[in-house]
Amino acid sequence: MTAETDACVIAAGAMTGTSLDGIDAAVVEINENTQPPSARLLAHAAAPLGECAETLRALASGAPCTASEIVTARRLLSDQTAHVIQSALGARQVVFVAVHGQTVLHAPPDSWQLIDATRIATTLQCPVASNLRGGDLAAGGQGAPITPLADRALFAAPHPRAIINLGGFCNITWIPAAETLDHVKGCDVCPCNLLLNQAARMTLGTDHDVNGSVAAEGTPDAELVASLRKVLSLPTTSGRSLGSGDEASEWLLAPPANAASTASLLASMAEAIGSVIGEALTQYPANEAILAGGGCYHAPLVSAIERASSMPVRRSSELGIPVEAREAACVAILASMDRQGQATTTPDVTGRGELIAGMEWCAPIDKVRP
Repeated sequence: MTAETDACVIAAGAMTGTSLDGIDAAVVEINENTQPPSARLLAHAAAPLGECAETLRALASGAPCTASEIVTARRLLSDQTAHVIQSALGARQVVFVAVHGQTVLHAPPDSWQLIDATRIATTLQCPVASNLRGGDLAAGGQGAPITPLADRALFAAPHPRAIINLGGFCNITWIPAAETLDHVKGCDVCPCNLLLNQAARMTLGTDHDVNGSVAAEGTPDAELVASLRKVLSLPTTSGRSLGSGDEASEWLLAPPANAASTASLLASMAEAIGSVIGEALTQYPANEAILAGGGCYHAPLVSAIERASSMPVRRSSELGIPVEAREAACVAILASMDRQGQATTTPDVTGRGELIAGMEWCAPIDKVRP
């Protein structure tokens, strides 16, 4: 198949999430003739952030960084992103690529996704879309969550579904049954992997609790669970997206947390986060919940969601979309919608007014823009 036919285009998307755990790239075949568009995943690749990780983590945490450190991290991240996209593509040709970049600040109306799309366009020799949140923010929106309309293209079914992203922050997309696809909903819920990973660094000296194995050895402490649930439940009623300053990091320094064993602390955190997520599912109708994101590998977290949920819960991998690939695939789908002049967010999700601007596109000098 060529990169573009009368009905379909082949595109690639790349995502580096707030968990700062690596870069994912996905190759997607998108049918742009259907409304809404439909899509299927063709390939996926992943790689660590590499040498830029330390600077990106410092930036995201608000630590001071020099201009030299920032621009070097941007270059290294962009080169690594292009490399991962090339790995996913193999011999395939694409019409365009979309890159999200690394979120180092999200505090609407300000949001910063660090990436050099021009460098990636030159390396891959194709048009590249970036600044995916910019149009929504310019129109007065929160700029997040941005995936709901793309989730519709990947996960639409005859029955309503909820798509749960277990990333640095958790967000949920509610997709109605196929005949009412225009009424997609979505919202941020609470910090997820960001908080779990911070706890692992503090108590285990590792980037994360692999598969939640230490948490699985502990027993949740009722006082700790209730304390963290109170903190996590506050942002969900604020009507805004979550970002910088919403990580709930201060909770880890509170006396109740210090009184727990490591296993009990991590088990309590998984129980609190999972129960808040499971209960959030009840906001809109759904017949099943589909999990995606790195948190899918945290067994106690997933178990807590299942216990708190009133519906069957399964992973996106069971539908042919690896849990690591969903966001990268969504990035490509959103760029497809943007190049067709379609809005990529809705007022119901991000709170924006009229969408007056879209993404930023760049192309190698000898290439035409899409």
